[in-house]
Amino acid sequence: MRKFRTMLLAGAFVLPLLSVPATVATASAATAGTSALAADGNYWVWEDTNQGGHRCGWAYNDADWRTCGSGGGFDMNDRASSWWNNGYAGSLGDVRVYEDINYGGASTCAPNGGRGNIPWEWNDRISSHKWVTGCGY
Repeated sequence: MRKFRTMLLAGAFVLPLLSVPATVATASAATAGTSALAADGNYWVWEDTNQGGHRCGWAYNDADWRTCGSGGGFDMNDRASSWWNNGYAGSLGDVRVYEDINYGGASTCAPNGGRGNIPWEWNDRISSHKWVTGCGY
């Protein structure tokens, strides 16, 4: 039953797709909305819906969202409400997010180029992520 629920929730990330070009990969934490973001190869999350509030972006895996971005100055653990996978298409272009620190608990996948508000089932529940090749539904 748990596997079915996880797969069902994973489908919610696929619905709001938007194609976005990618260029240079970096990691940072900031407080602005998407207007400050150019295509950059990161996986971004915001603490509020509609890409509002604090944001964190990663070009690499992160096992612990309590310190996010290159400066580690913001705690995004169980706080993310919107997302944007601005990663590179192809190998390691999708992002698998986990409900627990160290890639534990239930997981779902954010496909490359996708963005939107995190579904209520996952809102304020994500604690870590890994870049993966294919979401594997």
